[in-house]
Amino acid sequence: MTTPPFEQGPIRPPSEAHSLLVRVIRNCTWNRCTFCPVYKGTRSSLRQVEDVLGDVDAMAEAAKVLRSRGVHAVRAGLVPPEAYQVSLFLGDGARTCFLQDADPCAVKPEKLAQVIRRVRERFPTVERVTTYGRASTLARRAPEDLALLHEAGLTRVHLGLESGADEVLMAIDKGCTSGDLVGAGTKVLEAGLELCFYLMPGLGGRAAAAAHVAGSARVIREVAPAAPAGTPLVVRLRTAAVVPGTPLDARAAAGGFELPDDEEVARELRDLLEQVGDARFELRSDHILNLLQELDGSLPRDRERLIALLDEYLGWPRDDQARFAIGVRLGIFRRLEDYGDAGRRRALERQFEGYEQPAADELLRTAAALRSRFI
Repeated sequence: MTTPPFEQGPIRPPSEAHSLLVRVIRNCTWNRCTFCPVYKGTRSSLRQVEDVLGDVDAMAEAAKVLRSRGVHAVRAGLVPPEAYQVSLFLGDGARTCFLQDADPCAVKPEKLAQVIRRVRERFPTVERVTTYGRASTLARRAPEDLALLHEAGLTRVHLGLESGADEVLMAIDKGCTSGDLVGAGTKVLEAGLELCFYLMPGLGGRAAAAAHVAGSARVIREVAPAAPAGTPLVVRLRTAAVVPGTPLDARAAAGGFELPDDEEVARELRDLLEQVGDARFELRSDHILNLLQELDGSLPRDRERLIALLDEYLGWPRDDQARFAIGVRLGIFRRLEDYGDAGRRRALERQFEGYEQPAADELLRTAAALRSRFI
């Protein structure tokens, strides 16, 4: 006999890989962003709060079985297949919960607060409850609504910044303005919640790269001061990719968008670090979409060190830049220092055996195209 089934959405941030996943809303309320393939062909729907609360209870029942029988309970059919995520949650100390799907903040605050309280009640070891939120939704929320969620136990909001340039936001059909991003981010932080922005280097294409950097730096500068000393704004990098079948892919095929290669993205990031000034935030590069996953630090303290990393890569011969980029996409390199490892270099060169040695520009184009594999 199995414990009751429960719903689970399709995605979560990498930092929530071992979180309890509670599906509050199905799919995406906007679903028009041209770069995103995740919810295309689906419709958004609100779930009844009673059903969501029932899911939390079902997860708690599955957790009881998993604690006594371990992950073998999934294979034995004692818990539903989706309870595998609950086993990951338990294995990591049962400390974090993530509310799905794309915009749970669109749910009435009173109902969302009920869900958060139920999670805290059934899983008292949980230390962090986080959610995605759209800027346009959060910008409309009253401060007391966000305060209610914080009091119920919400700790962090993941918000897609993507770009701070209005011309880029319009081009990708983001459904918000830079003003919405500033307003939403400031409200979240002033409510006592942590805020994680997701920035997409390269999303302006070659034509709007400068505007993309300048607008994004401005939004970060304006939002960062609202963060309390102990919990600064977090900015996570997700380098732009063109995924086949998306509206951005169609735009690129028609010649309306040119995806910057990794060398160009590195220059964007260098410019961004210069333009954010003394803004206080944490920079994270925790995704294989990014060329330099070691670009991680506390700003402004680590700015010169991070710029030096970018300068090191930008100072390499173009052929080495290209080979490193391909090696990252193939999982051979993770850090700049890996490029000096003879064994890793041989592993890369074996990829080219039997082929004419490609030119650097061709390799950089290929590396940029390979990003779509990791969406």
